[in-house]
Amino acid sequence: MLERRIKNTLPLAIVLAGALTGCLTPTAGGSGHSSNVPVVTATGGGVGFTVFASDFTFDQSYAGPTLGDSVAVGLVVSSYTGGSAQVEIIDAHGVKRLQLPVTSNIVQAQGQSTVPGTPPYTLHVTFTHFTGTFVLGVGVAGS
Repeated sequence: MLERRIKNTLPLAIVLAGALTGCLTPTAGGSGHSSNVPVVTATGGGVGFTVFASDFTFDQSYAGPTLGDSVAVGLVVSSYTGGSAQVEIIDAHGVKRLQLPVTSNIVQAQGQSTVPGTPPYTLHVTFTHFTGTFVLGVGVAGS
């Protein structure tokens, strides 16, 4: 019971944390948060990705959830001022189950955008001259 509750609330918790950190944007002149250094946590149960970005260009894939017949996705983008990002979730058969372009502030606070597929999943994030705060959570949603 507890494990199921954790699986169901993980993405929402990540999104809410992102909403709160959206108020803490980097400041000019090097004070405040470090810019352009992604903070990533990847486990068999999910992936969390956060970056306070300024003209950030980056392309990376991460091993995502290894269980479940679907994943929940939560995303918060705040303080957006330019560039683009893209989030892709690819299943074990190489099928792109989610392709989400980012070119504005976004709040998917429901945390229950579920993506069906076959595990294990791969998360691919791409940033091109992106400026803003980006917080993404991907976690097991199905059995």
